[in-house]
Amino acid sequence: MKHLVALLTLIMAVSCRPHRHDGGNGHGAADERPALSFTHWTEATELFIDLPALVRGQESACAVHLTKLDGFSAITEGRVTVVLRSDSGEERFDSQAPHVPGIFRPIARPTSTGNRRLIVEVRAQGLSEDHDLGEVTIFENVAAARTALPAQPTAAGRITFLKEQQWPIAFGTATVAERLIRPMLRATGSVRARSDGEVVMTAPVAGRVATSGRTFPRIGERVEVSDLLGVLSPRLEAADLASLELAVTSANLESRFAERERQRIEALRTEGAVPDRRVQDAVHAAEEAQASLAAAQRRLAQFRGVQRTAGLGEGTVQLRAPLSGTVTEVHVAPGAFVEAGVPLFRVTDITQLWIEARVPESDVGRLGTPRGASFLIEGFDEAIELPIEALVARGHVIDPVTRTLPLVFAVDNASGRLPIGAFARVFIVNGDERRAVAVPESSLVDDSGAPVVFVQVAGEAFDRRPVRLGARDRGQVEVVSGVRVGERVVTRGAWSVKLAASSGSIPAHGNSH
Repeated sequence: MKHLVALLTLIMAVSCRPHRHDGGNGHGAADERPALSFTHWTEATELFIDLPALVRGQESACAVHLTKLDGFSAITEGRVTVVLRSDSGEERFDSQAPHVPGIFRPIARPTSTGNRRLIVEVRAQGLSEDHDLGEVTIFENVAAARTALPAQPTAAGRITFLKEQQWPIAFGTATVAERLIRPMLRATGSVRARSDGEVVMTAPVAGRVATSGRTFPRIGERVEVSDLLGVLSPRLEAADLASLELAVTSANLESRFAERERQRIEALRTEGAVPDRRVQDAVHAAEEAQASLAAAQRRLAQFRGVQRTAGLGEGTVQLRAPLSGTVTEVHVAPGAFVEAGVPLFRVTDITQLWIEARVPESDVGRLGTPRGASFLIEGFDEAIELPIEALVARGHVIDPVTRTLPLVFAVDNASGRLPIGAFARVFIVNGDERRAVAVPESSLVDDSGAPVVFVQVAGEAFDRRPVRLGARDRGQVEVVSGVRVGERVVTRGAWSVKLAASSGSIPAHGNSH
């Protein structure tokens, strides 16, 4: 709020002081001449010049405002020459240094009447620009100038925003042009690991976690597949082994007894001493005993297998990286006791990630075959473009909670800059690109709910233009109506121009600087 009040104070202060370009020369009302004003751009500079109509033998004090477009700053050194050129020769009028930063004050005094080509030469360190402003007329006297150049009324709604207001702030303009625009669908999304690029390692058995002779894994550490991250000492005691061996012995004895009993009953049946039902029961008991023996043997073999695979001592389990990647989570500390199934480490391949976009249900009907996408993450300067080949999967089920349809794109992250879980604004390319009139998105101002831009019609004069918008793409927005190709719109500082329009004070024309 303090900055807003300060900006309004600056606008009011500059707007309320007289803005005269006659240089304060003291010519009386009888000598007042029509004012000439020109605005011209080259690749490197913007020139805005005010001067009185040119009269033979009379001085015309020129106020040449020069702006370096790179950074939109006032040019503070160098030489400016006003040239009046004809087929028979030329007259040159120099200003060897700026009168104040950004403003040069050459004085033109033509010696003959007629049409001349007005050229302003700018020469400074690393800068050599010629602004050709077209033809001007040198009149015989002031009366002739007044007759030929009648006063023109100021256009209704014209906004005056002086160079002295533009230079101190972040300000800039751009030319309205036809650009290649792709139809886009907006969506929200997030950065996530690939389904085959992330593994959570869990404890295979209950036990105590220990180091493996190397530094315990840290978040952000790069590991290769099968790298030893730690060891787990299972909660297996000597009594456990003895119990398993006893169980095998007991099951073996039971199996032998059941087999002998089966053989005895079958012999009695042969002699007709027992019914068939007794034989069937004996066979069943023998099979049950054999199954119990097999189960006890498997439990004992599993225990001994754990011992063999450890390789670092009896009863120790190695914890090896399941894939090459980066340790993104560590859930345990050395020496901690864990239960079976508890997460220990998360290893993620961050070099290739996925962007999961969520298309609102209301836009699903307009979604064709995506031709690519771009996404922007908060804190990043530029959107990242994804080609059509980046599309990994397209969902077919609307999420019942978010009412969105998922689209998944692959994105290269070899630099490791993209953080997993980051929120992203996603723009899905939903058709072929086409040429359209467009302006930078930064030029748009929300004015009571309606989008407007501010068009620079002269160096210090602007028009407010309501616009009707179309597709948005790569920082540009299509303008269906409101501006024309070749016009210049404010891309930085548009809110300051809006505030100047709202201040209610219009600076008087003609600045003494």
